[in-house]
Amino acid sequence: LAERYERELPGMRDALEERRGEYAEILREKDLTEEEWKETARGHEKKEADRLRAETEAFGRKKAAAARAKDEAEKAIAGRERPDLTALEAAHREAEEQLSGARDEFLQWDGYWRADKDALEVLTPGTAERARAAEERIRLESLYSRLNGKVTGARMDLETFIQRYYLARILEAANRRFTEMSAGQFALRMVDIDRAGAGKNRGLDLMVYSAVTGKEREVHTLSGGESFMAALSLALGMADMIGESSSAINLDIMFIDEGFGSLDDHARGQAVRVLKKMAGGRRLIGIISHVTELRQEIEDKLAVTRDEEGSRVQWQIS
Repeated sequence: LAERYERELPGMRDALEERRGEYAEILREKDLTEEEWKETARGHEKKEADRLRAETEAFGRKKAAAARAKDEAEKAIAGRERPDLTALEAAHREAEEQLSGARDEFLQWDGYWRADKDALEVLTPGTAERARAAEERIRLESLYSRLNGKVTGARMDLETFIQRYYLARILEAANRRFTEMSAGQFALRMVDIDRAGAGKNRGLDLMVYSAVTGKEREVHTLSGGESFMAALSLALGMADMIGESSSAINLDIMFIDEGFGSLDDHARGQAVRVLKKMAGGRRLIGIISHVTELRQEIEDKLAVTRDEEGSRVQWQIS
């Protein structure tokens, strides 16, 4: 086979060159580039040639039939005056438009009539039932809007109302710490229930009661140190509530990252005293701080220092 193929190979190469020449000649005749010819070839199958040939023959037959019909028609109208086709076509189009408009209008009104007739037949037996259903829907929508806080003048939703119950328990525990930290000056309170839903949902907003002035004010009026004590108190109060409500959850460890730098000496001492009292039980309190004065008040410390060789840690146990 190898010898036979080697003998046949020169002839096949000649045939290939010949076909390439024919291919190039066809491209020149068709005035096409090779890429345009490939695009055309990809868009058609070989079997299309038979179809196109059949269509061409059919077209020839139709053309011949049309020519015969033309001859017969010319013989039939011999001697007659040519009609004004433009005028006739214009009149025909106008008549068609009028007919179409009248038909569309008829169908439209017929549709209205049928729809009204069907609706009347369907609605008549259940009118009373639908009236009762509409009243029930209005009642349920009103109840839903009230529970969802969408009623004007009562924007507090049911979820917030329930959360106020838990927030009250958190504040009760938090104020024990906040009052002690602030030397009896401040206490956190929820916005009054009468004002909680006015304008917008303020059911969980907090106010600060000042024992000095005997008045409440917004929490954002607290100073930086006072805000830290309030936030710390809330965190401790929430930890207490979680421990009370979930027997399987015990928050035995708490870490406080910074915040003491904004406190003065007295407030810092009050805060540390509260934390030491908590740590006296079974809870571990960890404080992360750079305040030098605070280091002197903490007995057990993990000191992190840095020098030219890097950072190192060292326990300092009392």
